[in-house]
Amino acid sequence: MKTFSGQKNPEDASRQSAQGYFATNLAVPGLGSLLGGRKGGLLQLVLGLGGFAITVGCGLHFVYWSLAHWSEYHGVNADLDPLKPLRDLWQQARWPLLGMAMFACSWLWALNTSRALLAEAKRQSTVTAGRSK
Repeated sequence: MKTFSGQKNPEDASRQSAQGYFATNLAVPGLGSLLGGRKGGLLQLVLGLGGFAITVGCGLHFVYWSLAHWSEYHGVNADLDPLKPLRDLWQQARWPLLGMAMFACSWLWALNTSRALLAEAKRQSTVTAGRSK
């Protein structure tokens, strides 16, 4: 009687783990890298979570600022400098954009690490398959 329904082949477990790390990195950049044994995953995780926190915190401030100044920039005002709204918009939007850029960098870095983990798992499975023949 079979009491354990795990993987029959250890190479399949390694490949499946690498796919799990890939999926984890898609959701939380750096966490899958840490689980895969990569120390750079800690920096990915800090960069991703920091970028997310900056985006949310400063993004909420940006939305509040936009609503508070809506009539100032969207009303009829002939004395308004045409570049003033763009300067003000940049002053308010640069921090949320920085947070988005930080998160995107950590996500791309984690994606590259996931690709390396998948390639390593594939390489290990071909080496092990070659030895067993």
